[in-house]
Amino acid sequence: MMLDMKNIYCVIILLLAVALTGCNRDDFNRSDHGDSLGQNAPDSEVSGATILLSDMGKVTSEIMADKIIQYNDIDSTMAYVLTIKNYDTLGHVNSTVTGDSSVIRENTRMYIIYGNVIVVTEDGTKLETDKLHWNPKTDKIHTDSFVRITTSDGVVSGWGMEADQKIKSYKILHQVSGEYDDAGKLVEP
Repeated sequence: MMLDMKNIYCVIILLLAVALTGCNRDDFNRSDHGDSLGQNAPDSEVSGATILLSDMGKVTSEIMADKIIQYNDIDSTMAYVLTIKNYDTLGHVNSTVTGDSSVIRENTRMYIIYGNVIVVTEDGTKLETDKLHWNPKTDKIHTDSFVRITTSDGVVSGWGMEADQKIKSYKILHQVSGEYDDAGKLVEP
């Protein structure tokens, strides 16, 4: 039996319709398995991502990550191997933050950065810790972990810290130690 061109077109259109309206992977993950798979499946995954945060049209931060995974239902975005550049009002980088991973709470705009966290400010101040909380709305950072801050005047370390984003003003909370060239520059709270 020989098919004419009209029948071949009908078969092709039918096959395309079935292929285009069939189930996709997201339907399988989210619907058919309910709690066992759907609630744990990410809403989106991106490799090699760059995200720009802005305020009134000016870029305030640039987040670059090897991988970003977003879970909308729990307001969590995970970033892996990340670099964050913070900009001043003139568009100059005023600090750079690197870390192994991060959890971003988009509703509150809070960030927690984990693993080998290093912050370097425009004046060369360097902060090192294993975990850092950052609130870009208030430009404040804090940690309960061990922290080491190196400036041109010396090094101070201890457990726990509260600081402004530029690390111009900071407070080490416990077991403070360090070496400074001019101890007169240190201010006690």
